[in-house]
Amino acid sequence: MNKKLIYIVFFFCLVSMGAYAQDGWGEESGEIEDVEINIIKDLQITLPKANRNFEKIPPLTTDDKPANLQYFFSNLNFALPDIDVKMRPLRIKDESLNKLYGNYVKAGFGNYATPYLEAYLNNKRSKEYSYGAHFNYLNSAKGPVDGKNSGSGNLDLDLFGKYFTKNATFSGDVGFNQRKYHFYGYPEGIELDEDTLKQSFNDIYVKAQVESANKKSPFHYTLGGQYDRLSDKYDARESEGQLFLKSNYDLNEDAFIRLNASLSSISRKDELVEKQSRTLFKLRPTVGFDLEGFKVEAGFNLAYENDSLGDGDKLHFYPVAQASYPFTESIMIYAGIRGDMQKNSLRSLSTQNPYMRSNVPIYHSNKDFDLYGGFKGKLGAKIAFEAGLSVANYKNMYFFVNDSTDQSKFDIVYDEGNTAVVNIFGEIGINSSEKLRVAVRGDYWGYGTDGIDEAWHRPNYKLSGLATYNLYGKFLFDAELYALGGMKGRDNDGDAVNLSPALDFNLKTEYLVSDQVSVFVKFNNIFSKEYELYYHYPSRGFQFMAGLTYNF
Repeated sequence: MNKKLIYIVFFFCLVSMGAYAQDGWGEESGEIEDVEINIIKDLQITLPKANRNFEKIPPLTTDDKPANLQYFFSNLNFALPDIDVKMRPLRIKDESLNKLYGNYVKAGFGNYATPYLEAYLNNKRSKEYSYGAHFNYLNSAKGPVDGKNSGSGNLDLDLFGKYFTKNATFSGDVGFNQRKYHFYGYPEGIELDEDTLKQSFNDIYVKAQVESANKKSPFHYTLGGQYDRLSDKYDARESEGQLFLKSNYDLNEDAFIRLNASLSSISRKDELVEKQSRTLFKLRPTVGFDLEGFKVEAGFNLAYENDSLGDGDKLHFYPVAQASYPFTESIMIYAGIRGDMQKNSLRSLSTQNPYMRSNVPIYHSNKDFDLYGGFKGKLGAKIAFEAGLSVANYKNMYFFVNDSTDQSKFDIVYDEGNTAVVNIFGEIGINSSEKLRVAVRGDYWGYGTDGIDEAWHRPNYKLSGLATYNLYGKFLFDAELYALGGMKGRDNDGDAVNLSPALDFNLKTEYLVSDQVSVFVKFNNIFSKEYELYYHYPSRGFQFMAGLTYNF
C-alpha cells in the first residue's frame, strides 16, 4: 500500500476524532468512547497513462535579405559661449651665452735665433659690424749657410672690418707686409759684402668690396677693388690697381646665368726698366642648366692684354664648358675644357721665388686650353675622395734658372713656343667625429717644352699629407708631410742638374691648460734634410719652437 495514502487516511481519522470530542465540550462526562479503526491495506489507486509528445519543433523560416535601412542626418546648429581662459605661461630662465674669446696672443722662441709673436684682436658679438686687427712677426736671425748670412723673416699688419645690412655686406682691409731674405746661394770661399746679400719686399695694400646678402633674391654678386704698392731693396717699384665682379642670376631651380669680370692695371719701374704699364681685362659669361641628370655650364672667356712677348695677340678667346653626372648616389663624374690668361707680376713672382735678380722680364702666361676630367664622391659620412687628369697647353710659360753671372740670383726664362703639361692627381679626406682629420693628396706632372731644354725647377711629383687629432679635448696634435721631387736646375755651363728629393715632416703639439691658456711645442723638418727647392739654396735642417697662447 502506498505510504502516502496511509498518511492521508490517518490524518482524516484524527480530524474526525477531534470533531466528535468538541461535541461534548463543557459537559461533566468527559470519557472517550471506544472507536475501532479499520485500515484497509489492499486499496490500490491507479491513474491513466499520460501521452508524451516527442516530435521536434520545426525551425522558423526567416528571410536572409537584409532590410533596407534609411538613415536621416539632421544638422544641429548651436553656439557655445566664448571661453575666456586665463593662463600664466611658465617662464623659462634665459640661458647665458658662453663667454667669447675673440682675441689671442701667441708667443714663442725657437732655434736659429727665431722669435715669434702673433696677435688677433676682434670685437665681440655684434649683428651690425665686425672689425679687428692681425699682427704677425717671425724672424730667424740665422739660416743654414754661414749663420746670419742666410737669415729670413716676415712682418704682417692687417686692419679689417665688415658692416652688415639686410641686402648687402660691406668689407675692407688695409695692411702692410714685409719679407726679408738673404742671397746665400753664393759659392764657398769668396769674399762677400754683407749688405749686398740683403733683400726685402715691402707691400702696402688696400681692399674694399660689397657682397649681396639677400639669399631670397635670385641675383647674387660680389664687387670689389684692390690697390697694391710693392717695393724692394734694389729700387724696384710696382703698383697695381684691380677691379673685379662675380655675379650669378638664378633663372629657376635648374638654370642660371653667371658673369665674372676683372680689370688689372700694373705699373712697374726698376733700375734698368723704364716705367711701363700693362693692362689685363677678362670677361667670362656662362650659362648653366640641368639636362636629364647632367649639370652643364658653358660659355667663353675673353681676355685682352698688351704684353709684347710672343705672338703679340691682344685679344684672346677661350671656350669654357663643364659637365657633371651622378654616376652613382655617392660618385660624381665630370669633364670640361677651359683656358685663361694667367697674370704674372713682380709681387706674385717674388712670393714664389724671392731670390730673383733685378730687372727681370715679366709677362703674362697664356694657357691656350686645359682639358680635364675626373670623379669625386663620398664613402659614408666620413670619407671624401677625388681623382682626375688634365692636359694643358701653355704659351709664354715662365721658369726660374740661376743667373749665369751670379749663381745666388735667379733669372726668368719663357718658353715662347708650346709647353704641354699633364697632371694626374688623387686625394682623400677623412673626418671622424671632429677628433681625427686626415687629408692626403698626390700629384704627378709631365712637361713637354718647345723653346727651352727643361722645365727648370718644376717638380714631377708632390705628395702632401695633413692630419689633426684632438685627444680628450686637452691635447691637439697637428702633423704635416711633404715630398717633392723630379726638379732640375741649370748650372753655369747650361747643363741640367738633378736636385735631390725634398722630404719634410712637421709636428705640432698643443696642451690646453684652460679656456684661456695653452702651451705648444713645434718641430719642423724632423728628418733634418737640407733639401733644395732652388739650386744652391739648401733649406734649414731640424727646427724647434716652444711657446704660449693666451685667449681673452
